[in-house]
Amino acid sequence: MNVKVKMPRLSGLKSKSAVAKELLMSVVATTISIILTFGTAHVIEERHRRAEGRNIAMMVIHDIDMYAQTFRETAEEDAHNSDVALYVLQHIDSIETLSYDTIMTVMDYIVFERGSEYQFDESIEKTFQSNQEIWRTIDAPLFIDEARSFFHSRRLFFQMLNTSVRFRRPVDNEELRQRFVAMQMKGATPDIYADLKEKLQDGDVRLFIQLSEQRQSVYNSAADKFQDMSNRCKFIMNISDDELEAFLAKRKKAGKPLTDKKLIGRWTTLDKEPQTYEFDSDHKFTQVIEQLYPSPFYHGQLRFITTYTGTWYIKGDSLYRHHNAGCDFKVDSTGITYSPEMRDKVEEIMKQVNEMGEQRKRQQYPDAVRAAAIDKSGNKIELTFPENDNNGRVFYLVRADKQG
Repeated sequence: MNVKVKMPRLSGLKSKSAVAKELLMSVVATTISIILTFGTAHVIEERHRRAEGRNIAMMVIHDIDMYAQTFRETAEEDAHNSDVALYVLQHIDSIETLSYDTIMTVMDYIVFERGSEYQFDESIEKTFQSNQEIWRTIDAPLFIDEARSFFHSRRLFFQMLNTSVRFRRPVDNEELRQRFVAMQMKGATPDIYADLKEKLQDGDVRLFIQLSEQRQSVYNSAADKFQDMSNRCKFIMNISDDELEAFLAKRKKAGKPLTDKKLIGRWTTLDKEPQTYEFDSDHKFTQVIEQLYPSPFYHGQLRFITTYTGTWYIKGDSLYRHHNAGCDFKVDSTGITYSPEMRDKVEEIMKQVNEMGEQRKRQQYPDAVRAAAIDKSGNKIELTFPENDNNGRVFYLVRADKQG
């Protein structure tokens, strides 16, 4: 007997080709997903690497710019000081009639401290030179060569400053110190006018003054060379002055924006000679500066206290202060003691300090602008000078009436 078995239709199942096609699509989709994931990560990493390299390049360029500016300013300072020295030489027979500031300018110009050398900041150079991974992030061989050339040239230049007779100041401060001590032991007052008059007769001193133009030429040549290097580096990396300025401004920013409400109150520096600020809600301020005047003629320290007033306001990220004309001052001698035989000398010092105060009262002080930020506690302010004022120096104020 023939038995027919009817097999069920498997129309609901996929064919082999369909399964293979679906498997292939799954593999392709997975592969594309992996490629996209790792490809995107690679693109992001590459973009971050290039941005990091660009930031490092701008740090190097800023280093070059700073030394170009420093040498240019040094040339200008040398020219000014040599002019003052020549003026004193022309009036050497009546040197006692010249101002004390003029005498001290020349003294500072010709005197050197033993052991002191011209030095430069190697931090950026060491970071750049010590890590070849940095060079890969920059990926610009011409820039790397130019940067290394700058570091090498700078090192050679400072070596010349420390060895060439043209830059060696001719008067040893240790010699002047010993002379001062000897006169002090005899109870005599050192005469800075007589000291300078004597030193200006010295051939080495006159030679140093005469070599001023040569020094200026070297300083300006170095400034020109470094400025050219900076421009070439900017050109290679396609970095504009505006981009560099924005990068530097961003690097300096710290803390939170300062507001009127956060500024109102009493603030002080933590220096040995403190400055105290009182910012009122009516936008008036009082600034008190305390200076100490030590002397071998008395024990303790004479305190010279100057008080300035004015108005203030905050605009953008900066604190603006407008000083009123003049100032008030007082001399506090309660912290000093001296022997009866030193009374005349101490009184002479007191007279000089009071004369300085009277001179300050007649001065008009310019507006002050400082980039300002405050920390999250609200008890510390960071104030940054502009680049053309104190080379962008940063200082801090701490709240004298601290908040919790």
